[in-house]
Amino acid sequence: MMMEMMNYLFAPSSIAIIGASNNFAKWGFIILHNLLMGKYQGKIYPINPREKEILGFICYPSVKEVTDQIDLALITIPAQEVLKAVKECIEKKVKAIVVISAGFAELGKEGEELQKEIKEIVEKAGIPLVGPNGQGISCPKSNFHPWMPVYFPKPGKVAIISQSGNLSTWLAEGLENFGFGVSKAVSAGNMASLDWADYLRYFAKDPETKVILLYIEGLKDGRSFMESAYQTSLIKPIVVLKGGRTPEGIQTARSHTGVMAGEERIFDSVCKQAGIIRAESMNEAVIISAGLVGSPIPKGKRVGIITSGGGLGVIAADYCKEHNLELAQLSEKTIEQLKKILPPWWVPGNPVDLVAGIRYAGPKEILPILIESGEMDSVILIGVGWVHTMADMSELSPLKDRFNFKKIMEERKAGDLRYCQRLRELIQQYNFPILLVSTSAQRALDRKLESLIELLLNEIMLYPSIEQAVKVLSAITGYYLWRTQREK
Repeated sequence: MMMEMMNYLFAPSSIAIIGASNNFAKWGFIILHNLLMGKYQGKIYPINPREKEILGFICYPSVKEVTDQIDLALITIPAQEVLKAVKECIEKKVKAIVVISAGFAELGKEGEELQKEIKEIVEKAGIPLVGPNGQGISCPKSNFHPWMPVYFPKPGKVAIISQSGNLSTWLAEGLENFGFGVSKAVSAGNMASLDWADYLRYFAKDPETKVILLYIEGLKDGRSFMESAYQTSLIKPIVVLKGGRTPEGIQTARSHTGVMAGEERIFDSVCKQAGIIRAESMNEAVIISAGLVGSPIPKGKRVGIITSGGGLGVIAADYCKEHNLELAQLSEKTIEQLKKILPPWWVPGNPVDLVAGIRYAGPKEILPILIESGEMDSVILIGVGWVHTMADMSELSPLKDRFNFKKIMEERKAGDLRYCQRLRELIQQYNFPILLVSTSAQRALDRKLESLIELLLNEIMLYPSIEQAVKVLSAITGYYLWRTQREK
């Protein structure tokens, strides 16, 4: 029943903003304004006994004065007034509640008692409550953004649940930098009622979510978290960024959301048992989540590497070894196939170094041989989009008056587009994990690099560095091996 009621958090047909305001500097104005800018199509009811009209909407003194059904109430009023507002929502039979207001367990015993009382009455009524002390929620597919940041994420397949409001925004922005979006984002705050287990159970069954990304500062019920995480990991991957890993971080977490961050060693053990993928930084959390969205499943640890330079191959081999992956061994049959299309000076082996063989075969010819060999479970391809790193010869070359370098550059970019389209076709044709490394990955969208955008729009992640690609591959491989062992 609670899982069904949680749908009203993300796609309500009506919402009441308790604490709506005409003051441009107040959250009650900003959140209501966000609903309008985001083009929310449901009914909106501002609640404020001191206002008659806000942004063209009739303002009501209480939710009880609204004659229509209210699916969701969002509360942004002083903490001492929240309990009364929640009781009125229960009396009105509101389906779900989000409390933005701060001033609860994060401030000490008095706030903790108030938070506990709110928890008891909403759970008795069977109403899901997000918060308090959060920044709201976002559901891009529903054009629904009742939260504090003036930012509307693009739709996608990663669900974000965060105990920090700012981090929920930063993580969504990080995904968008690579062309990936969000199914739903929740700033969970103090988690008075809905806890990690509730969110995990909900998003495990959410058809719009493929990857669940969590920012956790602490757990109130470690056992329920582990049990729900284990069951969810059997269905879809969970990526966790943990705050409060040091004594200083633990103290800060306590004052931030009123939770105690647990011992790092114990939390790490819980993650391993539950199949959770841990990220060490915000950037890593974003890149792992994006990689999980579009990557086919690796069936083992054997990795093939294709590189345009020997040193890059050495670095990739080192990283693979350090991250519990294995360099695939090429058979004589595979080596003979590659010899036929690579330069005579190619040194047989993996990594497959293209050794500056400009007029010889490239990755689009080599990949089918490696994949069909059955000798590897994944491939890392280094150097995608190199044409976009070239200097502009049409401006800089002393020969620019003799040669049409602009046309030459355009032809190279057109060729790179055809090349990336072929890479996309190969990944889809073979349903095989090919991780693409490009130094232009983070510039692709801003600079409108057409060939790289071709990949990103098809949910094929571009990794800015070899290390990041290897870390993600190691995480994905470890997760799917964990899952396979438990599904037997």
